[in-house]
Amino acid sequence: MGPVLPSIIRLSLPIIGTSFIQMAYNLTDVIWLGRTGSATVTAVTTAGFFMWLLMSIFYCTKAGTETLISQAVGRKDLDMARKVAENALSFSLYVSIILNLAVLIFSGFLLTFFTLETGVITQAVIYLRIVSFGMVFAVINPVLGSVNIGFGNSKTPFMVNSIGLFLNIILDPLLIFGILFIPALGAKGAAIATVISNTLVFLVFLVKLKSRNSVLPGLKLFSPITGSVLKKILRIGIPVSIHQVAFCFFSMCIGRIVSVYGTIPLGVQNVGAGIEALSWNTALGFSTALVSFTGQNYGAEKYDRIRKGYYIILFLSLSLGVIATVAFVFAGEQIFSLFTNEQDMLAIGILYLKILAISQIFMCIEITSAGGFYGLGKSKPPSITSILFTGLRIPAALLVVYFTEYTYAGVWWCISISSVFKGVIVTALYFLTLKKLTKNLRIKQHKD
Repeated sequence: MGPVLPSIIRLSLPIIGTSFIQMAYNLTDVIWLGRTGSATVTAVTTAGFFMWLLMSIFYCTKAGTETLISQAVGRKDLDMARKVAENALSFSLYVSIILNLAVLIFSGFLLTFFTLETGVITQAVIYLRIVSFGMVFAVINPVLGSVNIGFGNSKTPFMVNSIGLFLNIILDPLLIFGILFIPALGAKGAAIATVISNTLVFLVFLVKLKSRNSVLPGLKLFSPITGSVLKKILRIGIPVSIHQVAFCFFSMCIGRIVSVYGTIPLGVQNVGAGIEALSWNTALGFSTALVSFTGQNYGAEKYDRIRKGYYIILFLSLSLGVIATVAFVFAGEQIFSLFTNEQDMLAIGILYLKILAISQIFMCIEITSAGGFYGLGKSKPPSITSILFTGLRIPAALLVVYFTEYTYAGVWWCISISSVFKGVIVTALYFLTLKKLTKNLRIKQHKD
């Protein structure tokens, strides 16, 4: 498997690039739509909550696929790797089609969850319905990426997603503002651009699957589901999925609390979350690399490499958190001005970034340490910790709003402080897990 540091860097960089690309899809929409007014930005980013919620459900197949394939590769069990991949793909396709129909039917009802003006809700409904048409591809693309990453091939997902991002960057301004015979479509244009880009990514992945250098030649998208294999995928993936769904739902509840104060604070929170995704997605890239690296070495029973790999990734993640903190505190105005030219929104946006700045280091180490747990197939400790402290944001926010002089700023302080607790606890738990692994290795070596 080679030296630890080069292996980690070689695996991490394309994954981080892929994470940036996935984040850039949303930020590209917001940057262009920011020129059309805060109402449109709020509509699109609010509709994005529900796509986020639906995508969170499929973290069960993504996480389970990455872990089980990487462990199978470590054991050199390619037959199991193929079974895991085909079951994850089939399950994701069938369930995504059902959920896609649900979104089309109930999108109007779903968006009444937020306290928004009628015009904003109308735009959000249109955006959500159009984007849902491409949900099947949005769901299956990360699973196809996970299959490659499980084999240690992080370059293919990066290259394929780069093609989709490039197309999205070109289509966004053309469809949002119109040119020549193309009418200005606004939020509808952003949604159409996203659907077309996701479809192209899927088609390129499909070509890669059929190529000679595919990690699993002849991999089938539609295949009979094997109960025992699917059970293994879901056993690892369901805690991760519950964690992601809960995180999204709690964020929606926080958004509802903030929406009482008007369109602008909610828009700021939604845009701010997109900006925070710069550090969040980079940390997620480190985490995903750690899942694959840890899984392969766990399957091969090379526990010392697991520990060394984690320390390297943790250092990189800490460095990322420091950079994000400094940027949010000292360059908040320059960063937020990329997304809006409205002074009221900009002033509140600067405040949001400063409040969230204190949590960036802790958020990064939490995400990284969770990746270590997932690679070992132990998804419950980070998921339970995150659900507990993210859920506590809601009663804390309500207490702040009703019993102090703080308004939406107090809600954002609750978000930031809870992230500090999550980072400390999840990282401490993983250190204890590593200590136990090392102890088991010594016992085994002594017996041998």
